[in-house]
Amino acid sequence: MTSASRTHDLILFGASGFVGALTAKHLAEHAPEGARIALAGRSRAKVESVRATLPALAHDWPIVEADASDPEAMRELAESTKVIVTTVGPYARYGLPVVAACAAAGTHYADLTGEVLFVRESADSYHEVAKASGAKITHACGFDSIPSDLGVWLTAEQ
Repeated sequence: MTSASRTHDLILFGASGFVGALTAKHLAEHAPEGARIALAGRSRAKVESVRATLPALAHDWPIVEADASDPEAMRELAESTKVIVTTVGPYARYGLPVVAACAAAGTHYADLTGEVLFVRESADSYHEVAKASGAKITHACGFDSIPSDLGVWLTAEQ
């Protein structure tokens, strides 16, 4: 799919959770003007309640109802955007369907997992698919990765 055929530039999946709501607030305060952002989650009502707390810029952001256990919903989600940022965890339980859909659709993906086994399974299962489609799959883009990163750094220091 081409970027021009995508409805959104970025979808925040898991917008109604604790970290998702914080991420939505940050996006609403810092997203570039004209960015086509959508909020997604399992419960439209919960995502709507988060959207209502955001700055006015975000009040018109579309809401997409989607469940990670529904492969068709994940396909549609991935095909509608250039990038999915997901805060839906635990990733070992809910993350692979999102990665699979993004890899197949050529949609860039970012999460904040610190779940090493999930990252390994994601790479083993979807690296070649993502490579072929042009999708960039990026794990550990947030706080959860810091303890692991510090552990590596301290080990290297020793």
